[in-house]
Amino acid sequence: MRHLTDVHRELDVNDCHLAVISRDPPELCGALRGGLGATFAFLSDDECRAIIGLDIVDKTDRAHPRIAIRYIFSVGPDLAIHKIYDVAGSSAAPRSKRYVQDMRAMMLNYHAD
Repeated sequence: MRHLTDVHRELDVNDCHLAVISRDPPELCGALRGGLGATFAFLSDDECRAIIGLDIVDKTDRAHPRIAIRYIFSVGPDLAIHKIYDVAGSSAAPRSKRYVQDMRAMMLNYHAD
């Protein structure tokens, strides 16, 4: 998640906001946020309402039935999800670069309107 801290600095300058949703209880979310030095929101979903509501439960992991598939959602000013990025796997950094490029394009379109 350290790459998100770096990405956030650029997004924040352009009126974009970043939030992370975690299954951890609020006190662990706060500790992780502090450990990363992150200034964006860490939201606790310890009851798994978001992952169930968004239907992003990893159904292949039968031993842990409430594990979320890791995604990044880009949400525009209209609050609609414009794009979904699957960041599951060993390294999310290359995918997050593509995400940042797409966010830049969306910001340019938003500011041009």
